[in-house]
Amino acid sequence: MEQQQPPHVVLHSIPAHGHIRPLLFLAQLLSQAGFCITFVFTHHFRKSFENLTALSTQFPNLHFEFISDGLPDDHPRSLTFDFFFDIKTKTKPHLKELILLLNAKLPPVTCIISDQYILYPVEVAEELGIPSFTFSSHSASCTLTYFIVPKLIEDGHLPFADDDMNHEIIGVPGVEGILRRRNLPAFCVLPDVHHPAFQFLLNEFTGMTRYSSGLIINTFDELEDQCLPQLATHFGKVYSVGPLHAILNSKIEKYGSQLMGSHISSWKADQNCLAWLDSQPLKSVLYVSFGSLINVSVSQLLEFWHGLVNSGHPFLWVIRPDVILSEAEHGIPEELKIGAKEKGYIVDWAPQEEVLSHQAVGGFFTHCGWNSISESIMARIPMMCWPLMYDQLINSDLITKVLRIGVELEACDRSTIETTIKTLMETRREEFQNSVNRMAKSAEDGIGQGGSSNLNIEILVQHIKKMKQN
Repeated sequence: MEQQQPPHVVLHSIPAHGHIRPLLFLAQLLSQAGFCITFVFTHHFRKSFENLTALSTQFPNLHFEFISDGLPDDHPRSLTFDFFFDIKTKTKPHLKELILLLNAKLPPVTCIISDQYILYPVEVAEELGIPSFTFSSHSASCTLTYFIVPKLIEDGHLPFADDDMNHEIIGVPGVEGILRRRNLPAFCVLPDVHHPAFQFLLNEFTGMTRYSSGLIINTFDELEDQCLPQLATHFGKVYSVGPLHAILNSKIEKYGSQLMGSHISSWKADQNCLAWLDSQPLKSVLYVSFGSLINVSVSQLLEFWHGLVNSGHPFLWVIRPDVILSEAEHGIPEELKIGAKEKGYIVDWAPQEEVLSHQAVGGFFTHCGWNSISESIMARIPMMCWPLMYDQLINSDLITKVLRIGVELEACDRSTIETTIKTLMETRREEFQNSVNRMAKSAEDGIGQGGSSNLNIEILVQHIKKMKQN
């Protein structure tokens, strides 16, 4: 009797660490379910991923393929209009060629799961008659903002009437109280909603609903219970399966998730900071990290440093080697390095999950990337928010206005930084801690046996198995 072939799932993301990381977590979970998994990277981004062989050893059904993105070597590959426009035509044929090659083998491709921000994998799936799912690495609140744009145009909220980016837009179901102009997709600042760039990006980021079998999103029901039903009106089926890093930790040995960190960062995590944390009092340390993309000036770094030192709280500060904004400013000022040794600890990169779960850490000064927020909630750590771009802006409002598990930094001078740190770590500490404890409990329930995220993973697995049978 011929052996039944497992479902074969292909996953593909935009080349950004914050998107790839949760999608790789999902890939591992589907591999654990017995599926054959092919994760597709572009050649240019390969240097950011070391020891993928080790990950394939841990998950034998997980394979990696690399394709050309069709762009010249000197292309900046920053997430701009030009980048999305270029990959639409130039990366698509390389992905299609790979899918055809995979289909010539056993098992053939059952479905494609692709990043919300690229439409071409959905188009390849449709052209080849393969089902597809859309994956969002962002909050449901951020994801919904793309799909309400046509309604905002109809109601006269777009284009903007003036330059007030803090103007609140009211009456939009699912994002009540957190929808400011600044929180809308970046292309909404264009003055002409009929401009080709506006229409192209709107279609790229929402056009998948015409063919997608559902939205898989890295959040959980209790966290965004007002927003998720609104997303379901656009996708029909929404699988809230987060926090993915926590589900993975709950299903495999703990080292599995920690191993992932070394595969998706351009910098090696400094494990010595954990020993430094061991020497600090309980809940006394402010962990400071602004992710893998944000750049700052030397003068801004010095304002942060003065604010951190003046707060009186010990701090563990991640300052990436490439964080300095201008090439004319060379490296971290020596005074900052010397001064930090007295009050804190500076590293190029940190093992973030381990840091946040350390008993010495009492707060997280963050850029509000969704992965960082998810990890902070699971570790029961309140947040001080400094959002600059993309989803970070609406995430900050969600954290501070709806969930009330943190405070936003309103200005970047040393005095405001010091005051805001004291608000987080002292005056409102108990309030924030109680709120984040409640949210963490909801997350733990969701990933546990019978919990909403756990059940949604199981439902997704069954959905893909039915696709294989059909």
